[in-house]
Amino acid sequence: MKFTLSQLYTNNESKPFVRVTDIDSDLQWDECNLEGMPPQITGMSFHNMGKTSIVPYEELPKTFNAINGGEYFS
Repeated sequence: MKFTLSQLYTNNESKPFVRVTDIDSDLQWDECNLEGMPPQITGMSFHNMGKTSIVPYEELPKTFNAINGGEYFS
């Protein structure tokens, strides 16, 4: 499954259950390392709500850590 940068930030906040190929049960998302990525929203000001940052899929992190301590491909 491909996630956008905005979805990765949202998953880090809400910690949803996700289904991973070759794993029989759902895993609970813990975190995806977004170090070096732009902020979720850029260009915010008092009068502007800003724009969602866009990063090509190839440059986004491909793994996430689950609550059980394992690292999995997203």
